[in-house]
Amino acid sequence: MPIKKITSVMFGGPKLDILYVTSMAKPPLPRFPGDGVLRGSLFAITGLGIKGVAEPRFAG
Repeated sequence: MPIKKITSVMFGGPKLDILYVTSMAKPPLPRFPGDGVLRGSLFAITGLGIKGVAEPRFAG
């Protein structure tokens, strides 16, 4: 990944074959180097050859 501060990952898309990765947008902390202009970005990674599992909707 071109960033160091990843906050969450989740599969999505019609076939659940896209991995979405979010990153922290806050200014750099002393223990983490800055991620520059890419901080706070949403990345979509395709072509992994794997799929996520659909979650059932909450029925109330």
